Amino acid sequence: MKILTKNIKDKLSTLLPVLPYGVLESWDDLDPKLYHAIHIYWLKFYGMWYNNFSPLNILFWIQIIYTLIILWLVCFLPGIGEVVYLLKRKENIGDIAEGLYLFLSEMYTYFKIAVFWLNKDKVMNLIKYLYCEEFKPVEAEHKEFIRKSIKTARFVMTYYSTMCVGAVSVGIIMPITENFDILPTNVEYPYFNVYTSPAYQILYVHHIYYKPATCIIDGVMDTILAAFIASTIGQIEILAFNLRNFDVVAERRRKRAINEHKATGALSEDYHIRTVLRDCIIHHNSIIRYVSMIENAFSLASALQFMLSVMVLCLIGVQFLSIENPSSHPMQIMWMAIYLTCMLFEVFILCWFGDELIWKSLDLRQAAFEGPWLKTNAATRKYIIIFLERCKRPLRVTAGKIFVLSLDTYTVLINWAYKAFAVMSNMKK
Repeated sequence: MKILTKNIKDKLSTLLPVLPYGVLESWDDLDPKLYHAIHIYWLKFYGMWYNNFSPLNILFWIQIIYTLIILWLVCFLPGIGEVVYLLKRKENIGDIAEGLYLFLSEMYTYFKIAVFWLNKDKVMNLIKYLYCEEFKPVEAEHKEFIRKSIKTARFVMTYYSTMCVGAVSVGIIMPITENFDILPTNVEYPYFNVYTSPAYQILYVHHIYYKPATCIIDGVMDTILAAFIASTIGQIEILAFNLRNFDVVAERRRKRAINEHKATGALSEDYHIRTVLRDCIIHHNSIIRYVSMIENAFSLASALQFMLSVMVLCLIGVQFLSIENPSSHPMQIMWMAIYLTCMLFEVFILCWFGDELIWKSLDLRQAAFEGPWLKTNAATRKYIIIFLERCKRPLRVTAGKIFVLSLDTYTVLINWAYKAFAVMSNMKK
C-alpha cells in the first residue's frame, strides 16, 4: 500500500503547485502550516488572502484587481440585488424574511473577511507562534497528538465546506422544480427585469458561480478559528502526557544526553525530572498566551457570528411560517431545512472546539495529580503545586468578551432561536 501510495504521489507530482500543502507532501515533519494549508489555499484562490507584495510590484495591483472582481461577483452584485428585492417586497413579511436571512448570512461572511484583513498582524503572529520552541514535538507520542489535531482541523474544513456547497446545490436546482419562476436567490435590479431572457440565464449562471464561492469562503472563515483551537488542544494533550509520565520523559532525556555526550547526562535523576516539570510550566505559559492571542484575533468576528446566527435562525422560521401550502413546495422546504442545518453546524463547530478546549485544559490538573509526584523529593513537588495553582482556571475563548465558546452557549443560542420561533408561530395562529 505504501509503494502504491508513493507511485500515485509521483504521478500527481505535477499538480503540487495547484493543490493545498499536505495533500501530496509528506507529513513526517509535521509542519504547523498543515493546520491552515487548506484555509489559505481557498482564500488565495478567491483573492481573500493577504496581499504581501509591495505597491511598487505589479503583482500587488494584479491581486488588488483580482480581489475586487471576486468581491463584485460574490458580494456586491448579489448584495445590491437582494437589497433592491427587499425594498420592492417590503409589504410581504415572507419575502422579507427569505431575502433578509440570505442577505445577512452572506454579508456577515464578508464582514468576517474585513475583520480578518484588519487583524492581519494578529493572525500572522498566531501562525508564526506555532513554530515556537515550546510547541515542537519531541517524543513519538507528541507527534501522534500533533498529527491527530492536524487531521481534525483539515477534516472539519473539508467536510463542512463540502456540506455547505452541497446545500446550496439544492438551492441552485430549486428553480427547475419551480418551472424557472424563481432564481436560487431572490434578487431584483433597477432598469431591467431579472425574469426575462437573457437576463435570467445570465443571472442563473452567476448564481451557480457565486453561491458555492460564498459557501467556501464562509466555511474557511468559520473553521480557521477551529483550526487554531485544534492546534491548542494538540499542545494541551502533549502537556498532559508529559505531566502523567514526567519520570519516563526525564529518563529518555537523560539517555539522549548520554548518547550525545552531553554533560547533563551525568546529572542526577531529580535534576532531569525538575527540568521536565520546569519545561511543562513554560509550555503551559506558552499555551495560555496562545489562547489569549486567538481570542484577540477572532473575538469580534465570532461575536457577530453568534448574534447574526440567532437572527438568521429566526428569519428562517418566519419564512417557513409564511408558506401557505408547504406540501406544494417540497424543494423549497428541503432547501430551508438544509440551510437551517448548515447554520446550526456552523455555530456548533466553534462551540464544540471551544468546549473541548475547556475540558482538555481542566484535565491538566488531573494529569498532574496522576503523575508519579509522590516518588519525588519536596523541592520537586513544589513544581507540581505551582502547576496545580495555575490550572484552577480553565482555558477558554470568548466571543466579544460576551459569549464563551462552549456547548452551554450553543444550547442557550438554540433556546433563544426556538423561543422566538414559538412566539411567531403563536402570533400566526
